[in-house]
Amino acid sequence: MDLTTLVIDVVIFLVVVAVLFSIVRAWRSRPARARLVALRPEARNRYADSWNRIERHFMDAPEEAVTEADSLVTAMLGERGHPLGAGRLPRRLSSARRKLAEGQKRHRTEDMRLALLDYRAVFAQMIGPEVREPVAEGRRETT
Repeated sequence: MDLTTLVIDVVIFLVVVAVLFSIVRAWRSRPARARLVALRPEARNRYADSWNRIERHFMDAPEEAVTEADSLVTAMLGERGHPLGAGRLPRRLSSARRKLAEGQKRHRTEDMRLALLDYRAVFAQMIGPEVREPVAEGRRETT
């Protein structure tokens, strides 16, 4: 093995080690994945009722309803333990906020409608399935 081959092999080895080191550092510094807690049945019902009120309110005051939807979804994410940092929000929530801002700037109801659809998608995903309490088994009396 001559000196040129040895130098090339060492350089390739160092590049591979540097790439692996960078990957390990990036992996270790990535933000932890959020562990979302389920909503209590009372909270779930409260959020569902509020969402229904927001959707009914949209026809009369679209901008106000979409702003309320943002507050409701953000509160629900916080209660479930979702990190609320700017880079950690669900993609559809960020999209909804952009559409809301665009609708406020241009005064367009269509932008508000599209934003509300994005908020609805985030809401449906984050509210989770309805948890039913198990029925106690035992004797049942009939009259």
